Amino acid sequence: MGFADLWSAEIIKFRTLRSYLITAVAAIVVAGIGGAIMGGALDAQGNVPGLGTSVQVITLPMEVVIYAMVVLGVLVATGDLRSGTFRITSIMAPWRNRVLAAKFSAVAAVALAVTILALAAAWVGGLATGGGHFSPTAGDGTMLILTHLVAVPLATVLGAAVGMLLRNTAGAISALLIWALAVEAVLVYTIPPEVVAFLPFKTIGAAAANLSLGALPGLGMFTLYVAVAVGLAVYVHQRRDLG
Repeated sequence: MGFADLWSAEIIKFRTLRSYLITAVAAIVVAGIGGAIMGGALDAQGNVPGLGTSVQVITLPMEVVIYAMVVLGVLVATGDLRSGTFRITSIMAPWRNRVLAAKFSAVAAVALAVTILALAAAWVGGLATGGGHFSPTAGDGTMLILTHLVAVPLATVLGAAVGMLLRNTAGAISALLIWALAVEAVLVYTIPPEVVAFLPFKTIGAAAANLSLGALPGLGMFTLYVAVAVGLAVYVHQRRDLG
């Protein structure tokens, strides 16, 4: 099987498995609802009280999208392992790593499509309730929004890589979400702010607007974290028994 065949097979799985579609659609809907709620909270200066400028109307709902797509990445990886289709595909493909490359690139492509729709939904929601106060492109807002086009696909690949490493759906999702939502939340108050900015899930999304690292450097750091996870997944897969 060539790379194109493997990639097409991954896309077909996404289109035909209900749990994947539900996760993606739910993320888009929540982004739109979140944008509408945040837009309604804007003050006369176009700021969200206590949170920041209008760009937070977009970036805060997109946090949900990031975590939803991390979960989707795990589901895509562990679902294949659980059903046995990954073992069959790996046997049929001439090189094991071609299967992983197809899986990672396919989930990234799906995540990119979901991201575009979610950003549009959050924008429309914010515009509908924020009206003339809604100005998300002010300052570095445009850059913060655009980084999601890379960050969310990378987060999905991270979920798939961790899923491949742990080979357990509950374990992989728990490890990622506990780290992102609990461990990092505690570390924010226990380590220096300049170090907090380098925590994986603080380098992207809404946090990137408030921390010193910045949108593009933060995205670069997150890319490095994902590359390490992918490299480990490839290394382990090369040496692991397919059975």
